[in-house]
Amino acid sequence: MKTLLHLTVVFLSLSIGHAQTRDTTKANSSTPLNQRNGYETYQSTNQIVGAGPNSMVNTIDTRYEGLKGTPYFLPDWIKGQVEMTTGKNYTNVPLKFNAHKQQLILLRTGAGNDSIIVDANQVKRFTLNSNDGQAYVFERLPMAKTSDQALKDGYFLVLYAGKNALLKRVAKTFKSADYKNPYASDVRYDAYQNAFSYYLLKPDQTLTKVKLSDKSIIDALGDRKDDLKAFVKQENLTFKTDNDAILLIKKYDSL
Repeated sequence: MKTLLHLTVVFLSLSIGHAQTRDTTKANSSTPLNQRNGYETYQSTNQIVGAGPNSMVNTIDTRYEGLKGTPYFLPDWIKGQVEMTTGKNYTNVPLKFNAHKQQLILLRTGAGNDSIIVDANQVKRFTLNSNDGQAYVFERLPMAKTSDQALKDGYFLVLYAGKNALLKRVAKTFKSADYKNPYASDVRYDAYQNAFSYYLLKPDQTLTKVKLSDKSIIDALGDRKDDLKAFVKQENLTFKTDNDAILLIKKYDSL
């Protein structure tokens, strides 16, 4: 009789256990509190880190809006050419220029689409052929006369190359989001922004920084100022675009 009663109790216990379905939305008590992902359902607020009768419940900050901009001069892989200092050339290869880090990146399609950073000391120039037919030529100027080593180590976009050359330093700055402290500017995203600067390269390899204005460029050229001022007035150059600066230096080279 005792045996029968014992079997009955065991049977009822098993039946009840099988009749219940485990709530998988509940927080697993075996998971440490500091490893929970914020999307689990807790059985009580006492399970939440920092929660208690006299404390506030921690919340997830969802204000961050992500990243805007790109560190690259052109965001996509662009077919182009690389001329090495050794004289070897690579043609029709996929390239990217990281303007933020001043790095040329090459995609090796024959090696499982592995990308490599090309050693800048081995690069003389490279060209990016954009989809709209524009060719962007970048050069290194390790022999330029300047005290700024970063300029010798980086790349310049060649806007015009004659007796003198007009160069554009294509760079990118990075600014982090700023919204978490009481004095923040409420910028909720990280951002890459363009940082352009212009340089005049003279025949003697002197590199001079200029502004995109007639006065700055004429002063850097040094002579024939009256002729150049007359040309600016005659052509109604406003220097709102790179092309006006190119026209002015071309004019100087023709005098």
